[in-house]
Amino acid sequence: MNGAYRSNTRHTMDKKQKKILFISGGLLTTGAIATALLLIRRRNKSQQGLLPPSGSSIKPSNILTTNNKVLPNTFRNWKGGTTYLSNMPRGIRNNNPGNLIYTNIKWNGKLPKAQNKDRRFEMFIAPEYGVRAMIKDLKNDINKGKNTVPALISEYAPKHENNTSAYINTVCRDLKVSKTAKLLPSQNTLRLLVLSISRVENGGNYVSNELFNKAYSMI
Repeated sequence: MNGAYRSNTRHTMDKKQKKILFISGGLLTTGAIATALLLIRRRNKSQQGLLPPSGSSIKPSNILTTNNKVLPNTFRNWKGGTTYLSNMPRGIRNNNPGNLIYTNIKWNGKLPKAQNKDRRFEMFIAPEYGVRAMIKDLKNDINKGKNTVPALISEYAPKHENNTSAYINTVCRDLKVSKTAKLLPSQNTLRLLVLSISRVENGGNYVSNELFNKAYSMI
């Protein structure tokens, strides 16, 4: 009888030991999974620019981010600062007062897609680069034969996206020309076009003569 008791006791202990081992193994597995998930999340944050590289002295607060996109250290906004002016008109916060649509054109000062917050329009590293691109775009269209305000604006602001007729009337009034007047891509004509178009696009006077002159000198 004592032998039967010892046998049952040993059998019971074997079950308890197995249960303890099973629970311990489960805890170890869960801990390993949790550790792996933590490492994966940390790696993903590091790749997205939310964490500095290993061994770096840069703190996350010193990295400019906007919608998980890191702006270069040389980025300069319309006010001369380094932050993204999310409360400003779209063309101004993108340093793109002409609201040029994103293309494969390799504009000087253009931010690559990986750093561009706007999914549709170009973004530039500083205001003068956006104005420069606008000047070159208008000059190119005039040289191609879009040398009246209606022809130029119909190309620049098509009817399916804009009130093109009102846009044309505003630019003609600002340039003090008729709808049939032939435009020459002179510095003064391009200045008036840039000032007028950027005013329509952004609802205010954001391009100064000094900024235009700086951009024009970069062509």
